[in-house]
Amino acid sequence: MKEAESLRAFATALLEDVGTEVRDDGTFLWLRVPDAVQASLDLPGQTCLTFDADRAGEFDAELVAPGSYLLEKLLGLATRRGRWDVARLATPPEDWALEALGDCPEIGPDGARDVVPSQTEELLFLFAFRTALTSDEKREGFHLIAVTPDGSEGWAVPWPLQEQGLVPAILPGFSQDLGPAYRTAQEILGQGIREDMEIFRRSCLTSLEEEVRRIFRYFDGTVAEVKEAAPSGAEDVIRAIEAERDRRLAEALERFEPHAVASLCSVRVLLVPTVHVTLDRGTGPLAVTIDALTRHVRGLPAEVKEAGPVPLPADPPSGTPLRRTTAGRAPGRSPRGSTERSRSAASRRPGS
Repeated sequence: MKEAESLRAFATALLEDVGTEVRDDGTFLWLRVPDAVQASLDLPGQTCLTFDADRAGEFDAELVAPGSYLLEKLLGLATRRGRWDVARLATPPEDWALEALGDCPEIGPDGARDVVPSQTEELLFLFAFRTALTSDEKREGFHLIAVTPDGSEGWAVPWPLQEQGLVPAILPGFSQDLGPAYRTAQEILGQGIREDMEIFRRSCLTSLEEEVRRIFRYFDGTVAEVKEAAPSGAEDVIRAIEAERDRRLAEALERFEPHAVASLCSVRVLLVPTVHVTLDRGTGPLAVTIDALTRHVRGLPAEVKEAGPVPLPADPPSGTPLRRTTAGRAPGRSPRGSTERSRSAASRRPGS
């Protein structure tokens, strides 16, 4: 249910951003799609969407779900548009800093007692990535990485971003080199998905071994039957069978080879209330920083992790036009297939 709600929020925000009239009745999204967008999404001018596979087809509703044709179209549209915007967290909850300190396991309520934080407003960069681990199956993920403007610190933020209180903002004359922050985001992303990549690689290897055994079992059995039926004079048939076996093995190696790809889909500049406090840890003062959006406590002693290799764009996109603040978007088009199949795939319109 949470996944469907996230996809609904993503689809609604994207469609409204491209000029589509959207009416949400709680079950379906009823759309009036502009002419300029119809071709991109392969949708008629008036249609409806559902995020429940059991309701696909009702009122000719198109299904939006992982692996579905329409979700691929929506993601492709989001990627082509790109995203770069500026927002401000205008009204954080009262005592948010003390709550964040108290919720931090390394500090706790006792460590946050008697702290009087001094609040300022500082910049954060928020990079959104879509990852795809592909072989015979596909596993996708969406990741948000917050980074300080100088790139010295970065951390993962739960997806989707809770955007209550975020409003559009303007930074006159803002000019920032995103390179250091982007490289930090790459490293944090690599650390975050390294374990998933290794689990996926092992799963692919197991599937490949099973497929190779099945191929050998089938073709070796076929050769044995041919030899039994024609003890002599069957060399050409056997060579043909063995050639087909080798071709199937090569296909299996290609099909089960794991690939990891990460796509940058947006960069956001956020103005957020931030506090700097010094805590008495008994072993000496500890200076920490907390922002009101992510509630991440910076400055704690941290274990350095090795980043895993993840192919990423060499540089962040530049020159993307500013847009209004909308709900967090997912990145681009998925390669190859998906482990989930759309129930409406069989009834998809011809040529789609």
